[in-house]
Amino acid sequence: MLNLRRLLLLRDLAELGTVTAVAERRSITSSAVSAQLRVLEDEVGAVLFRREGRNVRLTASGEVLVEHARAIMRDVDAALGAVAATQERTAGRIALSGFETSIASFAGPLLQRLGQDRPELQIRVVQADTPTSLRALRHGDIDVALISRLDFHAGDPLSGLHAEELLRDPLVLLAPRPLHRHLRTLGLRAATEEPWITGRPETGLAEALVRLGEQAGFTPQVTHRVIGAPNMCQLAATGIGLTLVPLLSVPAALRGLIVDGVDVGGRSISAVHREGAAGNPAIALVMRTLREVAEERTDGTGDLLHAAS
Repeated sequence: MLNLRRLLLLRDLAELGTVTAVAERRSITSSAVSAQLRVLEDEVGAVLFRREGRNVRLTASGEVLVEHARAIMRDVDAALGAVAATQERTAGRIALSGFETSIASFAGPLLQRLGQDRPELQIRVVQADTPTSLRALRHGDIDVALISRLDFHAGDPLSGLHAEELLRDPLVLLAPRPLHRHLRTLGLRAATEEPWITGRPETGLAEALVRLGEQAGFTPQVTHRVIGAPNMCQLAATGIGLTLVPLLSVPAALRGLIVDGVDVGGRSISAVHREGAAGNPAIALVMRTLREVAEERTDGTGDLLHAAS
């Protein structure tokens, strides 16, 4: 009989490429991972991977077994959902992860509503960026992920997952009030010599700013780099520079800094769960509640209301 935990280690190896990375993810030693994988090879009677320097490559047998491991996880989710559906009340434990601004905008209202209406449903919230959330979702560490994707990002493939877009969150330009008229009439060329605030170079918002400059024909003079759009907003509020952030991250008190009439792209916000969990009443309730929270923030077309808090 195949051991599910060993199958999941092989699936981790297929994704991460090294035994060390698998060990770090599972909080065990590399030698323990290697030993479990050797036992798995003995169980199936086939070589499942070969070492190539520091990395490993799955054999054809390994690839086949990984696909079955993913199918088994879908069946496990379906089984848990079927059992949950036999209960009179929606109960259980759900782990939800989300990126920074989704915690206050979606996870908070979700906890408040379901805490009042369904106290028997326990929800645990974890903050994580989108790639980390999707990995955790695939590995069964969480049940629902709130993710964001900038318009120019293809994003991670969602094979084996079901995603529902909750709303469109436009990017907005925050600038000192004296610059607004120039930016509306002259476009972003008016900001050629102005200092900018953004994230670290590898972040999506930093990339969005670079692309925006390329489209407008100038290179943004980045003076300040901070972590998180809320921090960018707070720095912009001091008048030291401009910033490009999602509307959802802008506090109501700072909405007056938004330059109207300037299209700078946007992002989508979605809720994702594993395909096999679709029949789980608890998952369905969480997804339905997240949709309700999103609908209250949009104008009926899926776009975030400008006045949303």
